Amino acid sequence: MMDNAPYACAFCATTACLRGEFDKMPTTCPTRTRPETTRDPGVYAAEPVHGEMLAADAAPFTSEGELRNRVEEVIFYATAQGFRRIGIAFCVSLTKESQKLGRLLREAGLETELVCCRVGAIDYDEIGLKKAHPERFAAICNPVAQARLLNARGVDLVVQLGLCIGHDLILQRECEAPVTTLVVKDRVLDHHTIAALR
Repeated sequence: MMDNAPYACAFCATTACLRGEFDKMPTTCPTRTRPETTRDPGVYAAEPVHGEMLAADAAPFTSEGELRNRVEEVIFYATAQGFRRIGIAFCVSLTKESQKLGRLLREAGLETELVCCRVGAIDYDEIGLKKAHPERFAAICNPVAQARLLNARGVDLVVQLGLCIGHDLILQRECEAPVTTLVVKDRVLDHHTIAALR
């Protein structure tokens, strides 16, 4: 049976969960109302989740305590997890950035496979999508092909770089390897979506 009561996270002003202050949590806080789900440390004891959590916890900081940027975190995490082949599913508008990412990953000793969103050169007309200029060829974004090509290469991790909303979800569903997002597509905010929330 689905629980329809809203979780207090939507309106919480205490962030008491961050400090373990149970008495200050709202009465509808999932930590209090759903402890069988939220308070189960056992789910993190078994592999592969335990190793994933160790790598994720160590990723933000170097051994000297300095912060890593997200690209550095991806490199650290991939290496810590023993990933060797990294797939990069990128938007054609970020070709230069994807090539630089590929170079940085290779310099770190990782193998890369880059696949552009317009791979396959399927015209909008072929799948019934509306075109701004019907008389011109316009290639669709092809996240299914991106995923299948990366699956065929046996990549250990997929990094998505600037895929459109929806296309990113299709890619994630179709990929056999785990997918992380390095850059989200935000045409208005130059891919800096957090600015809309501040």
